[in-house]
Amino acid sequence: MYLVNLWYTEIQYLNVEKNRPMNPHPFLSESVSQKRPPNLAELARIGPSDCAFVRKIHHTIRQSLRYGLTIVFCVAFLGGKPTQAQSTEFTTPTSEINDRVPDDIQRRIALIVSQYNDMGWNLSEYLADDRFQYIEGITEKFTRSAERRIESFEDYKEILAYEIKKNKLAEFYSTYSAELLAAEKEFGIPKEIIMGILGVESEFGRYKGSYNPLNAYISMMAEDYRYSFAEAQLIELLRFCKRTGLDVMSLQSSYAGAMSYAQFIPYSLNRWWKNSEGQGLYHMPDNIRSVANYLAHFTEIEGNVKDAILRYNTSSLYQQAVLSLAEDAKQVIP
Repeated sequence: MYLVNLWYTEIQYLNVEKNRPMNPHPFLSESVSQKRPPNLAELARIGPSDCAFVRKIHHTIRQSLRYGLTIVFCVAFLGGKPTQAQSTEFTTPTSEINDRVPDDIQRRIALIVSQYNDMGWNLSEYLADDRFQYIEGITEKFTRSAERRIESFEDYKEILAYEIKKNKLAEFYSTYSAELLAAEKEFGIPKEIIMGILGVESEFGRYKGSYNPLNAYISMMAEDYRYSFAEAQLIELLRFCKRTGLDVMSLQSSYAGAMSYAQFIPYSLNRWWKNSEGQGLYHMPDNIRSVANYLAHFTEIEGNVKDAILRYNTSSLYQQAVLSLAEDAKQVIP
């Protein structure tokens, strides 16, 4: 819930060797990066005459589908080879989302679908799903996050409901002491730090998130907010679901697309998630091991666990909250 700057952390630190120049598309493979089509903002600049023509095509397609005709027939009927913007409408199930998405956003989503088709990913079935939802105003959710608005640690603690988390430390340790001790031994990360992360992120498993990650990333791209990040995370998400067999539309996340009690974005899930028992994203022992695995990786890079916490979230307030909760945890551990 509170991992609002995680996107920045992952992009800033993806190249773990500090002196290596950053890839402009660090989450994408070289082959995918080379195939990347023009920027959405460029494709979306369609003039009035083009918009009128696209609307004519769209209307014809909907009428044709109503009577069982094919899209190919529509293209032939209109004559000529469609432009890139026009052909986008042919490959997008706009009739499925018209009633749920504003016209300008719908056009941008159509361009996104076309882009992913070029990269070998078919998004049409997801947009046709009743669970697909454009998250209106997602940009503001990022820009008005607590870490950006609040400067005082005391105010930040109040927003986090810190005292509630603190009061749950003893019960959490009593329930998962064996798993925490095992993770500490395996990865070398203090159990109190692991507890601090899980406490701040999900209140020890209380929160799963009220959004869907695919909806979140498509909405970010449609609003042209952190487009490259969202584009790359959506690919990571699709890869993760293909590998695990999970239904992407059934997943729960924060508005940043972070999942599990550990609040991992897809890139992190594909690299540091420890699914040791095959229990899914909300099996607490796997969350404990995954947090330890993530922090161990970045502790080796940073040289200390305190700076590794900043790889989770670049906010110093977040780091302070985790460390404070870890200190409180020491008081309840026998």
